Amino acid sequence: MARALPAPTPTRLPATTEPVAGPRPFPVRRMAGLCLLTVFGAVVFYTVPVEMSYLLDDLDVGSTGAIGAVTALASAATVLGSVVFTRLTGDPRRRLPVLLLLCGAGFLVMGVADDLPLLIAGAVLNCVGTGLLLPSLLTLAMSRLDYADRGRGIGLWTAAFFLGEFVCPLVLLGGKDVLGSLASAVGLLGLATLVVSAVLLPLVRRTRIPLPRRAPEQP
Repeated sequence: MARALPAPTPTRLPATTEPVAGPRPFPVRRMAGLCLLTVFGAVVFYTVPVEMSYLLDDLDVGSTGAIGAVTALASAATVLGSVVFTRLTGDPRRRLPVLLLLCGAGFLVMGVADDLPLLIAGAVLNCVGTGLLLPSLLTLAMSRLDYADRGRGIGLWTAAFFLGEFVCPLVLLGGKDVLGSLASAVGLLGLATLVVSAVLLPLVRRTRIPLPRRAPEQP
């Protein structure tokens, strides 16, 4: 990063610019809904890395080598999704329903899997979706903030994402206690993901993201 990223050019405000009185107000309401969605997205993102070994154990896969290989394959699918993201253009908000649909479909396949190949297929499908979902949520968060608000904004978004990471195993353990198996809990999470996708679809069709204001250029 130190070698590849360009050094930012120091910016100077025009001489006629007057200092702003008091602290700059942060657009909390603009970020609230996105942070709530990010908490859910983090639960979706971390389900496979956290729970895959237990799902494999339920299928009587006891080899640590096999468990590690399957988990690594799922992680590689996440990397693939992130690479695909770099090729996408356009409004990231409009992709969210499709990405959540992809993640939810993977969960449903994992929930009904009764053998190893089907479980792997569902995990790979889900992880391609999560690899696309994470940078899409982050890009969307940044696009909703003015340049001067992005430091605090990314801190708030990161806190929401880590909160979702924390509650992920708790949500699935709670679902397991109610439904009787971890696979059923994953399937239920898949249904919830599809519901969120359906709710977002009409919202993204009628809402446009305003372009953020760029940093002032050096005169």
